Amino acid sequence: MKAYLRVRCNKSYLSTIREFIKSRLTDLDITGTVSSQIVLAVDEACANCMIHQHQCDNYSTIEVAIYKEENKIYTEIKDTGKAFPIDQYEPQNPQEILKKRGKGGFGINLIHHIMDEIKVEERRDYFVYKFAKVVDHKPTQA
Repeated sequence: MKAYLRVRCNKSYLSTIREFIKSRLTDLDITGTVSSQIVLAVDEACANCMIHQHQCDNYSTIEVAIYKEENKIYTEIKDTGKAFPIDQYEPQNPQEILKKRGKGGFGINLIHHIMDEIKVEERRDYFVYKFAKVVDHKPTQA
């Protein structure tokens, strides 16, 4: 079952998103490092949407969804406007980013490092960043 959260595009809501994702992961019995990694990747992607798509205008919203299918945790970020082609982005060597003294790129590198699948699904009026993380989840024995 998918769980949804809609928030305004204000960075003050990033903590709400992190708590929502963490709580749902706990409900799915996903904790520890894997949980922290997923929370970080979603936080980075949401921050990018808020900052770069909406300039933190507080009137726009994004929607975050999370669900599990078989051995994968899926997170989706639904937003309006033109999507950044994160699925086509070639991660860079962090040392090269530092050498160029470029701004940005670290968050996208993190997302690519953490997530096993990254897709951008474009619709007429919105787009969805869809991330998947494979989890080796074995049911707890009673």
